[in-house]
Amino acid sequence: MDNAKFYMLYSSSKGNCAYVKHGEDEFLIDCGVSAKMIETALNQIGTGLKNISAIFITHEHSDHIKGLPTITKYFSTPIYAPANCCEYLIENAPYCGYVNPLVSGEAVNLKDTAVCPIVTPHDARGSVGFRIRAGEEKIGYFTDIGHLSEGVLRGLSGCRRVVIESNHDLEMLKNGTYPYSLKQRILGNMGHLSNELCAKLLPHLAAFGTESFMLAHLSEENNRPNIAFEESLTSLVSGGYRVNENVDGALSLRVAPKSGVMELI
Repeated sequence: MDNAKFYMLYSSSKGNCAYVKHGEDEFLIDCGVSAKMIETALNQIGTGLKNISAIFITHEHSDHIKGLPTITKYFSTPIYAPANCCEYLIENAPYCGYVNPLVSGEAVNLKDTAVCPIVTPHDARGSVGFRIRAGEEKIGYFTDIGHLSEGVLRGLSGCRRVVIESNHDLEMLKNGTYPYSLKQRILGNMGHLSNELCAKLLPHLAAFGTESFMLAHLSEENNRPNIAFEESLTSLVSGGYRVNENVDGALSLRVAPKSGVMELI
């Protein structure tokens, strides 16, 4: 069976959605932009919402579920979400019907793919990242992380490809226009992962087999793609790794755009 295809469709503090295809499975992670925008992005890679066999929700914040009410109105796609989020989703996406509750550490087995939720430390009713097993390969998808918990580290360890949050630059956030209370929320243990903490993590993941990184969920107000990229690049190079070079053993490092399809290679 061919390797899984993984694409970021949208990634920012204002809307997130990813697409995975492996064997007969085509599924989404989050629907944080309009259904029309998701359909347009899917069409660019030769598919559409009618082909989606499951939707996995990380948590109930609007930048992760915005498109869900419309999608569930027109498609009876199974929805999987953290158990504490299910009632909220049904109330706010009235066509949703029954939402399948996720239990941390218990994989959902699709036809050819296993998707295992892992609790993430974030200020939501329930929040998870995903460790995806596609044949012999493992892929990690973890955003909205207040700190690097043991569960998150275990979920990421050994994944060949990783999507990881690099949300904010510390100085931009501290000196920015956000209210003090919001700054404290983002910086707290249940907030978001900074460029600094993300960058420090990457060499450790590389040591355990990660070959491809995509930095995701960048804040539009408190980050810039080049800043996030340079901090992670410097950390990997300082750890002795070659990055984005056309040589054997070189790692791939990319930054997911706010909008625009990008493949996790």
